[in-house]
Parts: sequence; C-alpha cells; structure tokens
Amino acid sequence: MTPTEVLDAFFQPLPDVEVAGVVDVRSFLAKHGPEATGSDEGPTYFSRLVRVALQADRRSLASVAGHQAAVRRLFPSTPDDAVVAFCVSEDKGPRPSHIHTSLTPSGDGFVMNGHKRWGSMAPVADLWYVAASVGRSEDGRNQLRMVALPSDRPGASVDLEPYRDWGPEFQICDLHFDDVAVRSDEIIPGDGYVDAIKPFRLVEDVYNTAGTLIGLFQLGRRHGWSPDRLEPLVGLIVQAASIAQTDMASASSVILLSDFLERADRAWIEAWAAWSDAPAEVVEAWTPERTLLGVAAAARDKRRADAWSALF
Repeated sequence: MTPTEVLDAFFQPLPDVEVAGVVDVRSFLAKHGPEATGSDEGPTYFSRLVRVALQADRRSLASVAGHQAAVRRLFPSTPDDAVVAFCVSEDKGPRPSHIHTSLTPSGDGFVMNGHKRWGSMAPVADLWYVAASVGRSEDGRNQLRMVALPSDRPGASVDLEPYRDWGPEFQICDLHFDDVAVRSDEIIPGDGYVDAIKPFRLVEDVYNTAGTLIGLFQLGRRHGWSPDRLEPLVGLIVQAASIAQTDMASASSVILLSDFLERADRAWIEAWAAWSDAPAEVVEAWTPERTLLGVAAAARDKRRADAWSALF
C-alpha cells in the first residue's frame, strides 16, 4: 500500500464495533480478510493487515491481523480465505538444530513424524506451515523444509491443554504428527530456515506492531482523542507500510524497522499513560496478558548493532 492508500483507509467512517464477548476468529477473518475481488495484491500483504486491523476491537484481534498477514508474506500462494499457522518450535525452541520433526520419503510422497510446541493460531487454522528436517548435510547442518499441511490430515492432532489460559481469540496448541502423509507438492521449495524461519519473526514483529497501532488509532478515534494524540500513530503506521515494501533483511532496512519498533513501543506506552480515564473494559481488551509476540529487546539491540556494523 502507498502512504496515500493507507491514509485513505484510516479516515473512512468508523466501523460499528464494540468490546463484547468472545469473537469467532474464523468468521472475523473470513468477513474482513479477503478483498472483494477474492485475491490479495502486492508483495507485502500490508493491505490485508490494514483491512483486518481496522475492524479490531481488542488487542488479540489486532495481533491476529498481523500474524495472518505476516504468514502470507512468506507464503504468497496461501489461499486468500484460509486461516494459517506457522509451526516451527519444538521442545528446545525454534533453532534449526532443535528441529527434529522428520520428513522421509514414502512411496510417491513423504511421511511426517514429530511434534511442535506453541502453534500460534493452529487450533483454528485450515493450513499449517510446518518446519521439518529432511536429514543432515555433509557438514552436519540440519536441512529444513517447510510443508503446507492441511490441518485435517489423518495422523495430525492438536493438544490444547498446555495453553488453556491463552486466547480466546489468539489460540495456541501443541501439534503431533504420527506417520502423516505429505504430498510432494506440499513441500515448499527452498531452504526452510533461510527462506521462512529466519525472516518470519522479524516480519511478524513489524506486522503485529502495525496491527496494534492501527487498532489503537481506531480506538482513539472512537473515544475522541485530540489530533495531537492521533498524529504520531498515523506517522508510525505509514512508516510501517513503507518498511513492508522493503526486503526487511538488508542492513539498511533493519535499521529502519528497528527505529520503527522502538518508536512504536514508546507511542503505545505514552498513549495509555495519557488516557487516565480509559474505561475498564477497554483497558482489559487492549492489555496483553503476556508478551506473546514481538522480539525481545536484547534481540532487537543485537540486530540493530549488527546492521550498523555491516554498513560502516
């Protein structure tokens, strides 16, 4: 989206939404995600993020907007009406050496065995993007591929119990794969780590942050915030749209997005600090229970330092 398109979207009449009850995320995304033409255009999928986040009446839905757009940026062939999940982490986390879910040849296709932890949005997803190992290279490196696996595939199951206190909109589960059949055309070409796992956290961090800022902007409009409180949010969201048109990987783009994330954190804190009489139900709806999303400050600092070192 261009800055003009972003601004045009923001200053439309406010949608009729209110904080009330649990939202059916699948219905919410089906209603607001796909474009009227049935296809999403552009390499960044920022337009999808904007469409969904403008309708969010709570932080969890704004985060869902960012998550779903981020996954689509990495996997452009994702069906426009699908709810998707990005499933990488195992018992020791998402590092390539810790991924033991296996993908082995079997007949005309493959079979998958293993498990995943922290499958964000996986309980309600139609399609899971799953990281699996196809073996070790000669130098001992774990070779990973991403698999586009339909969530109703026999042999795949979910475990909601470890995450009963999470949600209800941004749901999480563990996944288990027991001789799950995988077609060859469901294996995404390329290095799973380089092409998907490594960039995802960065892309999701930017998209999720943009989604929460869009939600906060709409919230401020509904509650009559003054222009001087709304203007910084507009600038940050337009900056996010510009970042979304970069590769988000080069040193220069990392510096740009690091500045955005730092400013966004401050804007979020300052906005709530200035709103001393916010209704209790609004505070509850927009206060995260836990820091589920976003890269830790230490990781951001290292990334920024590495980027500046690469440039100078």
